Amino acid sequence: MAGDYILVLAAVAPEIQGVLDRIAHPSARMIGGRSVRCGRMSGMPLRMVVTGPGIVNTVQAITACVENARPLLMLQAGCGGGFRQLGMANGDIAVATAEVDVHLGIETGKHNAPLLELPFPVLESEGKALKQNYPLDLNLVETAFLRLKAVFGPKGIGVFKGPFITGSTVTGSEERAALLFKSFSPCMESMEGAGVAFLSHYYQLPFLEIRCASNMVGKRDLSQWDLPLACRRAGQAVADIIEYFIKEQHDHPVISGLFHLPQ
Repeated sequence: MAGDYILVLAAVAPEIQGVLDRIAHPSARMIGGRSVRCGRMSGMPLRMVVTGPGIVNTVQAITACVENARPLLMLQAGCGGGFRQLGMANGDIAVATAEVDVHLGIETGKHNAPLLELPFPVLESEGKALKQNYPLDLNLVETAFLRLKAVFGPKGIGVFKGPFITGSTVTGSEERAALLFKSFSPCMESMEGAGVAFLSHYYQLPFLEIRCASNMVGKRDLSQWDLPLACRRAGQAVADIIEYFIKEQHDHPVISGLFHLPQ
């Protein structure tokens, strides 16, 4: 079934509050056992889903929504752990250029060593064998990155782009953080993104992932976390991107090929 809407995803509700605050004609419906919030932003239909944490929750929720009606764009909003090796700080924003499932592979038997690639693909997409790394549309990423940098940069907020990593556990040591950075050069760690990226290739759907750093990846010290700030800013960033894409849909070469206002 064809759809004409943007699918906005978050693990927990505060991560998309910034979007919910801007929608008109709010309503709710059940799809695949999930409560889906519906509304419009600048005339564009949105469906917003709180998936719960982790890849399994995320894949189930998205699959149900996509099988009900294919979206024009999938947008993941959320918090994440930033990497201080890049000079990131709490409250900084990042856009994913790729997603890497860091728990998918083969152990070497050596202590704290990177996983080896699987000998077979997890998915074949457009002639490419995807095993652990799911690349995203770099033209779409660059468009979002430049917009966010123009909006948030003058406020002294860092805006980054680069690979994100997805794991089923939160990193809790400096040793592990250093290994992850050495292995993947990531700018953000989370628990859901690789699931959405996998489905974006499976269904051939555009996907953007925008997160705000709530903490730095490494030794877990909750006194140094700022989840309220990260949730608020992530929602604001995603809401701004949606409104910008709708406004520029007829004039921007990348956006014009993505979606249009429903007639």
